[in-house]
Amino acid sequence: MNKTEQSRAFIYEMISQKKRLEDYPGRYDKNLLMYEPASLPFGGIYKGMDEFQVFYPKVRDYYDFSTFEIISIHADKNVVFVTIKTRIAETNAPLMLCERFTFKDDKIIKVQLFMLDFELGVEPEEFAS
Repeated sequence: MNKTEQSRAFIYEMISQKKRLEDYPGRYDKNLLMYEPASLPFGGIYKGMDEFQVFYPKVRDYYDFSTFEIISIHADKNVVFVTIKTRIAETNAPLMLCERFTFKDDKIIKVQLFMLDFELGVEPEEFAS
């Protein structure tokens, strides 16, 4: 397996098993950058594991992790892009997340979260079940 395939497999494992970065010491850079959309209760830019540990409990409370479902995962060179279908814990509202993981060697150096919410009240057919 080349580095791109290894990175893709690592991200797939971490997300599908609902694990945290701390479960994989040595797989993230000490200066890891994380970008969360400003519209989220924990939105902002975070640097390093100390800042990650401050905001990440809010992430675990916000999403209903029991509904996490990987829709697609793609890797190209040093980037892994994953699309996840989930729901917001308190409201059960559907949410589509897209996360972009950037690697340097075998460590994550940046995580960018993008999201699609369904504010119009029209729930996509695939969320109806």
